[in-house]
Amino acid sequence: MKKILVTGSSGFIGRKFLSLYNNEFDLIGLDTNYYLGSQDFDPKINFIKKDIRNINSSDLKGVDVIVHMAELCNDPLSELNPRLTYDINVNATQKLLEIAKDSVKKFIYMSSCSVYGKSSNQFVDENSNVEGLTEYSKAKINNENFILNNNFDDMEIIILRNATVFGSSENIRLDLVVNNLIYFGLINGRIELQSDGTPLRPLIHVQDVCGIIKTIIRSDKKFDKEIFNNGSTLMNYSVKEIANKVADSLGIDVILPNKKDIDQRSYRVNFDKLEKFFHYEFVHDLVSGIEEIKSFIHNNNEFNYGFRLQVINNLIKEKKLDKDLYWV
Repeated sequence: MKKILVTGSSGFIGRKFLSLYNNEFDLIGLDTNYYLGSQDFDPKINFIKKDIRNINSSDLKGVDVIVHMAELCNDPLSELNPRLTYDINVNATQKLLEIAKDSVKKFIYMSSCSVYGKSSNQFVDENSNVEGLTEYSKAKINNENFILNNNFDDMEIIILRNATVFGSSENIRLDLVVNNLIYFGLINGRIELQSDGTPLRPLIHVQDVCGIIKTIIRSDKKFDKEIFNNGSTLMNYSVKEIANKVADSLGIDVILPNKKDIDQRSYRVNFDKLEKFFHYEFVHDLVSGIEEIKSFIHNNNEFNYGFRLQVINNLIKEKKLDKDLYWV
């Protein structure tokens, strides 16, 4: 069995990946556990409780593949302190890459389609220009450039520019557009958008993100610093279209203010390259994903960790984290 180190293993995607593939790989999780919540970590999985900034070569002993997710995970959180975002998302990631190149065979870096910034209605692909509109996307671009412009010996590196993720997980996020609309639609009995709903977002279900990671780990193809948009071309929607799909499923109304969104990110993404290389069959479309999330929310009653920025602010307020986001 290949030994896989999953950094950010207690997060939204990380927990899903570990729950799906614990029996297929020799998994090691590494996380500082800001968002672990009330769920117990699977005792069958090797786990290192450590801030990614403190990782060292001994943590990589015997590791064949690294799936790197351990970065501050969204725009609001990354804007909280740009210096910290750079330290965690850029410096720590680049330190990990340098350590890993001496022994690790494959490195999967989780980037984001948010690197495309604002591309109007034109489809963008892996060769399109990138534009960081937020600290989060600027950090992703910085790391991509670091990978592309440096030598990592024989370590194979794949960059996944993930579409906006949705779906359920043992550590669900509710600050992502589809999950957020469903959650508040169920609570409020209506959906109130904060803009005219015109920004475009490509979507991908968390189970499919994990399935594609697994496919890449299993692949015998040899990639040299290859970038893949991660998602399906059929899953490009405007925020308004997503809201209407959710509203139809919940049997509620959408209230649409006539004002522009202050969030200027908008991109329609082409995923043909991913399809060409891997022929992955997606498990969920938007409609089936909405039904899956509805069922998950109905069957669970604790979502205290669903809003990541709120969790971090509370931990700082309670003096459990210091100003540099280290545990006290």
